[in-house]
Amino acid sequence: MIDDFFNSDNEEDFEDLSHLIPKCEEAMAKGEMDTLRFTEEEFDFLINHYLNEGDDWMVSEVARMGYEQHPYSVDLGTKYADVLIVNREIDRAKEILASLVERVPRNGDIFFLIARTFIKSEGHEAAREAIQKAASLSPEDASDMYHTAAQDYIDSAEYEIALEYLFEARRYSDEDPELLNDIAFCYERNGKFAESLDYYEQFLDEDPFNDNVWFNVGTIHARELRFDKSIEAFDYAIALNPANSSVLYNKAIVYVNTENYKRGIETFEEFLKHEPGNLFAILGIADAFLAMDNFKEAQRYYNDALALDKYCNEANLGMAYILMLQLDHFGSLVYLRRIVGNEGIEFSVIAHQLRLTFKRTNLPEFLLYHTIAQYYLHNREQFLKNMELLAAIDNLWVRKIYDLIPNLKSDTLYTSLMRKYQIK
Repeated sequence: MIDDFFNSDNEEDFEDLSHLIPKCEEAMAKGEMDTLRFTEEEFDFLINHYLNEGDDWMVSEVARMGYEQHPYSVDLGTKYADVLIVNREIDRAKEILASLVERVPRNGDIFFLIARTFIKSEGHEAAREAIQKAASLSPEDASDMYHTAAQDYIDSAEYEIALEYLFEARRYSDEDPELLNDIAFCYERNGKFAESLDYYEQFLDEDPFNDNVWFNVGTIHARELRFDKSIEAFDYAIALNPANSSVLYNKAIVYVNTENYKRGIETFEEFLKHEPGNLFAILGIADAFLAMDNFKEAQRYYNDALALDKYCNEANLGMAYILMLQLDHFGSLVYLRRIVGNEGIEFSVIAHQLRLTFKRTNLPEFLLYHTIAQYYLHNREQFLKNMELLAAIDNLWVRKIYDLIPNLKSDTLYTSLMRKYQIK
């Protein structure tokens, strides 16, 4: 959404201008927007209206039209420059701001926007100088300026710089709890969980009823393996907002990771009431049933996952593993053929079972897949032994390996094998 830093007016202030909205939208539907003519006040009303509506396209259009029809309006010029910056039309924004600063050299909003153009174009030192100038000209807005600039750096994952700006914003005003939240977020993204937790807890001292912050606290505790505290924080978040599906999902993950599979399954099922058909939750339930050796229920949920995505790696892997355990060898091959050769497969899950199944059936295809698993598990010795066995059965199986692992041909460790088995 277009940044609303300059959106300080209420639509109630413009009640007598509400008739402009249908007029504007009718012109938009007909492709006749540029035929409209409005006063500065009317453009100001329309920009604020569409900002409140979250209609970025219309904000851009009316801001452009306002500047083009009133090029000497500082207010409309700054608003249009703001829109251009958010849309990453940085060069055009700089042109407008350069013109404005010549006419109004002591306007803090203009220098603030100049700072944002430098932020977007990675001119960090120039941005810092410009925002310091803006803050000195408009000290009453300095905290909001630094906070907005920090959010720009957060958007570009420059968390260290964002923290500098957030602390500077607090120097001007320490009454905004959202600053605490953003500081905590930046520390979290930098992996500084103790610092992050400290600021999230400071935020909760100010606003204990924010379910998203309780969710963040629970997530940090989970990452730090404090699972009881994690569940406690998630429970607070759910009590505040039972529809927060992200909390339910992470809570289920914690239960499964701590081998509390039954509670994990219950929580995933609660999550699915809010997000039916979520593939990852269905896989989570299937994996939990598999860990409980409940193969029937695990297969049911893996099949539900495959109905959503026939080539889902995790579901095909789970089905292949279960069917090998159940000695349905040919059934397992249906699922193995969909995934074998895929580097992203967790071969450690099925490698041992592939070896046992080959010994049990003497089918070369299982040896082929076990050999591929050894390659991706970086078990070179077993890989070479398997290659010898495959070659003894039929050199075609060796050639098949190179079809399924194209990168093998460029792997210097195995170039001698290519010569030995005459692979081209």
